[in-house]
Amino acid sequence: MQLPLKDIKTPAYIADKKRIKENLATAAYIKEKTGCKILLATKSFSMFSIFDEFAKTLDGTTASGYYEAKLGHDHFAGEVHAYSPAFTDDEIASLKDICTHISFNSVKQLEKYGHNFSIRGLRVNPRLSLVKNSTMYDPSAENSRFGIKASELTDNILEKINLIHVHNLCENLADDSVSLINHIMQIMPKALDKVEYINLGGGHYINHPDYDVEKLIDSINKIQKKHNITAIIEPGGALVYEGGCLVSTVLDVSGGFVILDTSATCHMPDVLEVPYRPNVMGDKADGKYSYTLTGKTCLTGDIIGDYRFDRPLKEGDKVIFTCMMQYTMVKNTSFNGLPLPDIGILEEDGSYRLVKTFGYKDFEGRLS
Repeated sequence: MQLPLKDIKTPAYIADKKRIKENLATAAYIKEKTGCKILLATKSFSMFSIFDEFAKTLDGTTASGYYEAKLGHDHFAGEVHAYSPAFTDDEIASLKDICTHISFNSVKQLEKYGHNFSIRGLRVNPRLSLVKNSTMYDPSAENSRFGIKASELTDNILEKINLIHVHNLCENLADDSVSLINHIMQIMPKALDKVEYINLGGGHYINHPDYDVEKLIDSINKIQKKHNITAIIEPGGALVYEGGCLVSTVLDVSGGFVILDTSATCHMPDVLEVPYRPNVMGDKADGKYSYTLTGKTCLTGDIIGDYRFDRPLKEGDKVIFTCMMQYTMVKNTSFNGLPLPDIGILEEDGSYRLVKTFGYKDFEGRLS
């Protein structure tokens, strides 16, 4: 990824169009080999200025709330799927005219709202913990509020749905995708025979270099053929894996601490929530110069991590965090009055296109 840094005002999120198209080619291959549907999970990535590229390959978007659903409806021109732990009357009134598929979290919500939609389903919790990074991201964690038990799919309930939704993964590799699919086939075979769609959720990390796509293809084909059903997967982060960066500028270097014009808590909150240490261009394990990269907010814990470089960092240097498209723009804040980063695109010819910049009015408008 070669960036024209002189053209970039920081901080800035920058989508790498070439890499994103490469990621979408993986999705196209899976669709070709299985005939399944693949959706963009907008809860992870909602940069609609590049939705046109996704729409060339994917079947649509999946939303966790009305605003995401409307964004997909207005900017993607594909199917609009939705799921929420609970919907309100007002949300249903708005969703019924734009959603093509909807999944409910409980039988009670299905019976209350299901008649508004022609393709409606229930989320089933398979009680299979496969998420390894944090129980906070494990839908099958003990006392999870997500979904009903497979045993609750009675004949009476199955007559009211044509879709089963199972979202159980988070950045998992292919063996876990296969385990999930096999488990689903074991615990609810009769239910699968009675519905048209099985939504296998997100978290299938299909563009990770260690993900075996052929294993996923074989498993999708297996469940589709055995139960005469159409499978759906809805990756988010996997479709923008290494698909862009966050560019920042060094403001000050003091005592081994580097203050940047960006922030972990504001601009890459998963660094603190997961937590994890993001990759930085130029960081080397044997680098001579060691620094703690930090944000510019007053939060004591606004610490991004420790890094080593071959050369000393100085005021005005650029620091580039990679793989920064997922769960950044959709979760960022302007805590401390910190400006939101610009949003831009690195075009395939290497040029930079600024898409959006934010100012004081964006900050002010949220607060009164």
